[in-house]
Amino acid sequence: MLPYLKNGQTSSPSVKASGAFLISVGVLKHDATIPYYSQDFRDLARNICIDKTSHIIKGEGQVQCTEKIGKTNILLESGTNELEIVEFSIGGNIYGINVAKVREIVKYPDKVVPVPESHPSIEGMVDLRGKVIPIINLPRHLGESDEIDKASSYVIVTEFNQSSVGFCVHEVDRIHRLSWSQIESPTGIIASGDGIVVAIVKFDDRMILLLDFEKITSEINPGSGMQNESESNIMDTEQDLDRSAYTVLVAEDSKYIMKIIAGKLEKAGYKVQTASDGLKAWEYLTSLIHGAEFRSISDHINMVISDIEMPQMDGLHLIRNIKDNDKLRSLPCIVFSSLISDEMALKCKSVGADGQISKPEIGGLVDLLDGFAMSLSGKS
Repeated sequence: MLPYLKNGQTSSPSVKASGAFLISVGVLKHDATIPYYSQDFRDLARNICIDKTSHIIKGEGQVQCTEKIGKTNILLESGTNELEIVEFSIGGNIYGINVAKVREIVKYPDKVVPVPESHPSIEGMVDLRGKVIPIINLPRHLGESDEIDKASSYVIVTEFNQSSVGFCVHEVDRIHRLSWSQIESPTGIIASGDGIVVAIVKFDDRMILLLDFEKITSEINPGSGMQNESESNIMDTEQDLDRSAYTVLVAEDSKYIMKIIAGKLEKAGYKVQTASDGLKAWEYLTSLIHGAEFRSISDHINMVISDIEMPQMDGLHLIRNIKDNDKLRSLPCIVFSSLISDEMALKCKSVGADGQISKPEIGGLVDLLDGFAMSLSGKS
């Protein structure tokens, strides 16, 4: 039976705390700590933990801690090139998702309402504390298995692209705190096409595949993606702005999303230079400024668009590097990410980002570029 726990309290699974419905997925292992999860998974995953010297005693229908739960320094700083991933499994394969995307993790709900004539991967809808969210059968979508054991399965409730979606998985195991430099991009045949594996984490005994959840949701609901942005929204521009005079460097690890962004920007009239992760973008920029004939970065690149989640170097670390460099700091930097929220906007600002906008609002992204281009031209 799963425990409901907060701030060192122990209660039966029927107890609700005032102001929050407390839930847990049981004892998840952590590289340094053993976290518990409540209504806001991200806060507790990073802040409320049991020290690694503590241990857990499973009782009948409850969990008891032998040490007091308290704050730790696990809250990730902006621009440190670190992340935390939740490891989960489907069949015999191990996958991962960024903690920043996860709202909470629950046991498979009792009342999932089927949706007639929906996509085959849609398990149904569930009312989760007053909010109706779709549940995607991830094993079915990945071709792993068609049926799930509802009694033992979990739903990872996510928030990204300004929407909430639940993904049904077989097991949820642990959290890893990593540097993006430890995460590799797929290579060879795995990297061909627009696959849904965007990164790989290697351990001595196994590999964790990080999935492109934005692509998965757009495959199921094509209307939610960037590809449906009105062409008129992209093509409309200030009368005096010549977009072809500006080159934009785009850092994005998803081939699927990069193809859409680059295509839309080029159709709008901008010149585009691409990089498949933050490190490649940084190496490209530094190669320019170290060139024998370098005079100004504006001769080569005029603006930067960056995702946040990328192997080797994330977008916040990339922007911090740019703003710390005397020859690059004049570059306007825009964060274009599915993770944008009020909290993330503050993190973007703290590393020097000049603007941020949530995927899939590519029309708004073009508007931001136009604003910076007008400013660079002296016409704003």
